[in-house]
Amino acid sequence: MNMETNNYKLVIENIIMELKKFSDNIVTLNPPINPTLIVKFEKKYQLELPNDYKYLLSQSNGINLMGDEVLGITFSNYGYDLTSTYEFEHFNVQIHQFDYLIPFSPDGGGNFYCFDTSKRTNNGNSCEIVFWCSNYEYSETDEPEITHDNLSDFISECIIGWTLENYNYDGSRKVLGNG
Repeated sequence: MNMETNNYKLVIENIIMELKKFSDNIVTLNPPINPTLIVKFEKKYQLELPNDYKYLLSQSNGINLMGDEVLGITFSNYGYDLTSTYEFEHFNVQIHQFDYLIPFSPDGGGNFYCFDTSKRTNNGNSCEIVFWCSNYEYSETDEPEITHDNLSDFISECIIGWTLENYNYDGSRKVLGNG
């Protein structure tokens, strides 16, 4: 393995270790995925999932921290999975997502963080992350906003970081200020 391969895997492993610090009452780390499901998804949609996401799936088929989640390929506790979400957002809505976007994290309001598979980062091991607003009609010149360079940056900020702003690892609310 080259240095870049080891780097993104190490970063994902560190994220998993950080997620394991949270109480089991507020975090769900699903069992690893059968790799044949990754191949099946990629063949069906003619898309290559980013290597950092595939590695995450080999460790945990999706994560959920207090309702914020990264979808796995198979169903999660909330009924969302990557395949059904991709199908819905590309074929069953009024404003279809671009073919090269893969919605992997719902925001709870009908919008999604997506892998932009047309824009590879980290020596091809990752994709840019964009925010897709579902009721907005994007164009080739007015694309969704880029939010992160890769999956680990997204999880570190939006899943772990935002949770730790207001909650402790045990799920208790942080006491803010002096008063």
